[in-house]
Amino acid sequence: MSENEAEERLTQAILMLDEGLRRIARKYEGTVSLLEEDPETFGAGHYEFYPEAHSRTRFAIEEQYAPGVGWDDPDRVPTSWLWRAERRTRHPDGTHVWAEEQFGESFPEQLPELLTTVERWVRRTKNLADQEQAFGGPDRRGPAPPAPSL
Repeated sequence: MSENEAEERLTQAILMLDEGLRRIARKYEGTVSLLEEDPETFGAGHYEFYPEAHSRTRFAIEEQYAPGVGWDDPDRVPTSWLWRAERRTRHPDGTHVWAEEQFGESFPEQLPELLTTVERWVRRTKNLADQEQAFGGPDRRGPAPPAPSL
């Protein structure tokens, strides 16, 4: 495979991932938010899903580049993507940190599987939010029973 063919394959992978993540975000709009961040500055990844209802969990995807390619290279193209599902956990001293629940690395040919993993995480997040809404009102007693009929 020539260098141009390899770069074209990676460019197509970038477009596939971006389009797939945006499709998932649209499908589950109101449940999760898709953010694009700079992990070097303040984000967990280049793409991050957070639940709308809270910030205790997230799914982050970070681009990986070929050795020797720096962040300052405007023509950089990712060769793989590190991903992780995380949950905020409390330490005995009272501080909270992000703990990995799942993680992996995906290469261009594995992006369909990565998108399936992302959608499963988002669907689980939606199911938990729906369950909390249905059964856990502010006082956690759940919805009131129907009024008696006379």
